[in-house]
Amino acid sequence: MDADARAAAWAAQHHSLISREAARRAGLSDKQIRTRVRSGRWTQLRPGVYAPSGIVETPTVELAAATLALGVPASHRSAAWLHGLLDGPPPRPELTGPSRIGHRAAGIRLHRTDDLAPRDVVSVDSIRCTTAIRTCIDLGARLGEDELEAVIERARHRRLVHLDPLVVRFLQLARPGRNGIATVRAVLRRLDPALEPAESDLETLLIQILRRHGLEPPVRQRVVSIGGRSFRIDLCYPDHRLAIESDGFTDHGLRSAFEDDRARQNLLVLAGWRVLRFTWRQICARPDWVADQVRLALALSG
Repeated sequence: MDADARAAAWAAQHHSLISREAARRAGLSDKQIRTRVRSGRWTQLRPGVYAPSGIVETPTVELAAATLALGVPASHRSAAWLHGLLDGPPPRPELTGPSRIGHRAAGIRLHRTDDLAPRDVVSVDSIRCTTAIRTCIDLGARLGEDELEAVIERARHRRLVHLDPLVVRFLQLARPGRNGIATVRAVLRRLDPALEPAESDLETLLIQILRRHGLEPPVRQRVVSIGGRSFRIDLCYPDHRLAIESDGFTDHGLRSAFEDDRARQNLLVLAGWRVLRFTWRQICARPDWVADQVRLALALSG
């Protein structure tokens, strides 16, 4: 297979588009790329993005070209459209990239953020875009409450989003001043009235619950050394050797993180600690029960 054939094979999987990097990997030099553009075989749709001359520039092609040109994923209303959560694309492709990006491309709405993690990005129809969960959270900055609720409900109906992971990711991203967070929180409270309108993370929320129930606040982020390892405990009562972990605040998405977390808990138990684990839903929906569990554990330790 020659360079043109390799480039064509790549383009066939990307809406007939070929990026400069992909063309180079196929074996074409920059001079050869320019020759194909000058001869009319290729058309440059955006800097570094080419297509066969005569291509019909549909909204999908336009969005794909934008993501290839900037090297960042589609987001907000563009991602919602790709996921089938909105019936049509926005007037301009919407993308999200890091704040250091200085690129200003005509006809593109570029959102800047530094909290877009690899797990927030997927590929839909060969176009990189934010996940349905991240898209729903980001849309709080672009839609009203009623529109956002309709999008989330459509995502749940299509099994693209489940409420628990959505709220967990929301709690991880929520911070004072973040654009759209108030809208997302209001919609989530409609869908699950048990959710607290907390600005803080789950650890802070748990401390507030214990304080309201007359319990002494636990020590936060205590470093302990066991079996040659040092690690932090989310919350603990050192004198009672009681550790409290809030699942959902810390990311356990990777299998390695999950395994390490369980190994750490075993070390604590073998060293004479007791460990209580509470999920975000238990903390938000059953605060009295959570406080009673901690009270009982403290009483048992004498």
